[in-house]
Amino acid sequence: MPPATAEPAGTPAYELAGNCYRLEGAKIPTGRYYAKAAALGQFLFSDTSGRVLTADGGSAVARKGVSNDAIWSVRHDGDRYRLTSVTHRGTVRTVALTPAQGCRAFPEAQLNVDGPATSGVGADGKLQGFVDGHAHLMAEQFLGGGLHCGKPFSPLGITVALKDCPDHGRDGWPALSEHILSEPGPHSADGWPTFEGWPQWYSLTHEQNYYRWIERAWRGGVRLINNYYVQNRILCELYPLGDEPCDEMESVRIQHRRMIKFQEYIDAQAGGPGKGFLKIVTSAAEARSVIASGKLAVSLGIEISEPFGCGMINDVPQCNRADIDRGMDELQRMGVRQMILTHKFDNALGGAHIDSDFTGLAVQTGQLIATGQPWKTEPCRSKQRDHQAPFDAPGRCNARGLTSLGAYAVDAAIKRRMVIDIDHLSVKSASRVLDIATAREYPGVTSSHSWTDPTNYRRILGLGGAVGLYASGAEPVPGDKHSESFVDEWRKVRGAADGAAVGLAYGADMNGLGKQAPPRPGAKQNPVRYPFRAEDGTLMHRQVSGTRTFDVNTDGTAHYGMIPDWIQSLRLAAGSDGDALVADMYRAAAAKTRMWERTEAYGR
Repeated sequence: MPPATAEPAGTPAYELAGNCYRLEGAKIPTGRYYAKAAALGQFLFSDTSGRVLTADGGSAVARKGVSNDAIWSVRHDGDRYRLTSVTHRGTVRTVALTPAQGCRAFPEAQLNVDGPATSGVGADGKLQGFVDGHAHLMAEQFLGGGLHCGKPFSPLGITVALKDCPDHGRDGWPALSEHILSEPGPHSADGWPTFEGWPQWYSLTHEQNYYRWIERAWRGGVRLINNYYVQNRILCELYPLGDEPCDEMESVRIQHRRMIKFQEYIDAQAGGPGKGFLKIVTSAAEARSVIASGKLAVSLGIEISEPFGCGMINDVPQCNRADIDRGMDELQRMGVRQMILTHKFDNALGGAHIDSDFTGLAVQTGQLIATGQPWKTEPCRSKQRDHQAPFDAPGRCNARGLTSLGAYAVDAAIKRRMVIDIDHLSVKSASRVLDIATAREYPGVTSSHSWTDPTNYRRILGLGGAVGLYASGAEPVPGDKHSESFVDEWRKVRGAADGAAVGLAYGADMNGLGKQAPPRPGAKQNPVRYPFRAEDGTLMHRQVSGTRTFDVNTDGTAHYGMIPDWIQSLRLAAGSDGDALVADMYRAAAAKTRMWERTEAYGR
């Protein structure tokens, strides 16, 4: 344990994080306390009875239960420390903190890994690591904030970040959205500490991206995550329980501020600015440096339905070219480097990739409210397909392609060297984007989570772009017509690359209303055996959160920490191709970074 060495007076005491101290001072409960970082330079102090040091008016008391009154700003004061309540600024104590043993650690999810953190560079000098090309780390704010239960972090710790959902009641029945979007029927709403009700692979309204789960995935070889800020104004306005803004660009700003706080919180746990395992990156050079150092790089993108206010009502665009330029310039300043042009609904930029079945009914209702018109379809003009619209005949695609404003947005993105994700674009819109990119030899094109026709993979790879597949199950589930096999989809990508090795990302879409990989049917005969070694050599045990132990064979990808376990299940499902599949996925960090570098260098 590092000693509590004094630094120049007044500097934040970052180094206290995660350590045990004997606290002594006037008018304060003396004893042994565990220092849990709440933010950079701020701490919760929990004693051996599980009580936390709490400001009560002008007093400092040890009390059960955490609240904002238990957060203390801590700064060096010579060889002592000055504690200031963040809620009662007049409550200040100067104390001695002496390194000690025997503290009761603050509650936290476990990593359950063995071995040191590894480099992101292989023996050949090339970057290595898995890539999530489609994540939603800040989706707690999605659809107004009321739909989602739990947060990726809280200054008050896991007991607050992952507590149960009050609007779900004891059996989940009041939460209608949970029954529509997930498995219907009564279910436990309990999160911490039992996690009896969630997270589950099929539960779409509960937090799956808690920071310790992301940390476990990083320890298992994930080296780059593209985080999409996500919002849908219409669905947000329709949901009655939200208390967050529904304006899509404002939501992007809010999520961006929270993403920065997320990075700072992770830094705080590690002992100071820049010391955490995660780093937001805004350039290929930054990504390369962060990955090479062995940390997790997070790039930024947007996936919203009306980017720059570009909705469409009765075929009348609600934005103009100036709005597009102004919006893209703002994204550039934020560090956003990737974007999806449409999401679920047609907009002023182009037609959307249609949803089918029951989901399609719900989305088409939103399409009608948002645009004043249902999807308009026509006979598909090629072998490519959108999903079949509800009650529509087979073989019909969205009639709407890329608009003139959409073509301008593509040109504006190329001018700013932004990566264009063609997922969620209609067949006609995606084809037109690829035509423009091909004519201009622009490499900054991607499909991040299997929401484009697979025949587009060859064109994307030919441009020097990158491909990612939805993080679906390793094998089809018997009787489920919607289940997919990631292994089979990987073989399609290999075919598009004429059998050559590729750098293949996955798109988990966690917290984005997308189901995760279910337990693998073949696990009964050929299970993932714990502990197993991840591709980077880390020994992975079953993950434990609170009193629940997660096993990919029975739980599927219940939360983000199970991504390495899911990848191991892919290896087994692919049989003799398993090592080649995982090797392709492990090349993704190099492939994605090279694509980004080529995009930044375009036209120079």
